[in-house]
Amino acid sequence: MDDKTKCAKNRRRELPLQKLLRQDSAYFRRRLLRWYNLDRRDLPWRKTADPYRIWISEVMLQQTRVQAVIPYYENFLRHFPDVKKLARASETELLSCWSGLGYYSRARNLQRAARVMVREHGGRFPRNFHEVLRLPGIGRYTASAVLCLAYGVPLPVLDGNVCRVLSRLYAVAADPKTASGNQQLLELASGLMSSQRPGDFNQAMMELGATVCLPQQPKCGQCPVRRNCLAYSRGTVKEYPLARCKGKPVQRQYVAALAQDQSGRILLVRRPNKDKWLGGFWELPMWEPSESAPPPGLALEQRLGIVQHSITDNRLEIAIFCASVRGRRHRAQWRWIPTDEFGKFPITTITRKALALVKVS
Repeated sequence: MDDKTKCAKNRRRELPLQKLLRQDSAYFRRRLLRWYNLDRRDLPWRKTADPYRIWISEVMLQQTRVQAVIPYYENFLRHFPDVKKLARASETELLSCWSGLGYYSRARNLQRAARVMVREHGGRFPRNFHEVLRLPGIGRYTASAVLCLAYGVPLPVLDGNVCRVLSRLYAVAADPKTASGNQQLLELASGLMSSQRPGDFNQAMMELGATVCLPQQPKCGQCPVRRNCLAYSRGTVKEYPLARCKGKPVQRQYVAALAQDQSGRILLVRRPNKDKWLGGFWELPMWEPSESAPPPGLALEQRLGIVQHSITDNRLEIAIFCASVRGRRHRAQWRWIPTDEFGKFPITTITRKALALVKVS
């Protein structure tokens, strides 16, 4: 029997069980919400119904761990407490507050969306799902999350944690990252929801995936809804969710030059705005030796150490060298910056790692 035939048989066998679980959704919600009331984490964005603050938190939490987000979230709101302040911010202010969080297109899209809200919605987050989807950088997940958590609209929210919970709960024989798999999970989540406490229900589902229904070491003994879980009843929890094989990460080597003048200022270079990942950020002069030579005017001296960094599926190894600058005429995008002014500039994480390596602050 080939794999496709097995999958088809599994789906046919699971349908009656999935129907039973839908019928048992009231029990599921009661158990889940009771657990959430007792065991939920104390997170700052759970203390507000302000759609702006919820929106900021949801965008920051994409691709970033909760504990890493908290200080950035609080600092960001100190600088930009509302939509209008965010819309008026300079790019330097915006990226400085985001520096270190990564995926910087998120910050730029936040500001683009804020400007649309000011221009077309009176500086308020829209209540209509389709109007929200028209905002820059906002997809179905973020739109559903903000409308549900802020306005109580009963929309299911599917992040990675919720997809994992649903995949195990229903033993879903589909990859959640495919369109068909995601649609199947969306329908299952909708069947579990109620118009009562939809925000808490979505938060509880995310909390369950983040703290109990873990990817590698699920804590099934602590799960309040394991009675409803098909994968648990079959002893196949670790087989879900189904996933495509990931490609190997790309290994890349770089060289970075650390130059200081007599005043202790550091030479930094501004990346062009059109740069895909880090446009507008400042960094140490850096290049791939296999692709290009050191910039004219830079002379490498002592090697100081190695910094490791990851960007999406790229694994970077950066050799840091002490360097000197020769000649008086330098590139327009070069700038000598005092270390006590670094907070005024958006500086790349790689550069911060390099400076920490050699204890420059």
